[in-house]
Amino acid sequence: MCSNETPREPQDAPEAQTFASSADFLAAIKPGMELCTSDFTGWANIDEIGPDSVRGTRRSDGVSVEVPANALLDIRGGHCVRVDRVRASIDAQGWEAGTTA
Repeated sequence: MCSNETPREPQDAPEAQTFASSADFLAAIKPGMELCTSDFTGWANIDEIGPDSVRGTRRSDGVSVEVPANALLDIRGGHCVRVDRVRASIDAQGWEAGTTA
């Protein structure tokens, strides 16, 4: 589903799984899922889920990141948690763990 290099939605992409609330969304996310940018490129692996955010490890350099729940879009294919940012801007969000939540 998500690729490290293909910034577009796969043609055979499954329907998005969406949720009525952030709490329901976060409850459906599990460690081991991927954080993918809105243009479907893989960005980080999910390590843990908090009450208002998801913490993961950025693939490019192993840095820990914390993405707020309100920046998450949907789940695709049961493993791709999409973030409301494209790959070109994702690392400029200030989500490195410890800087902002």
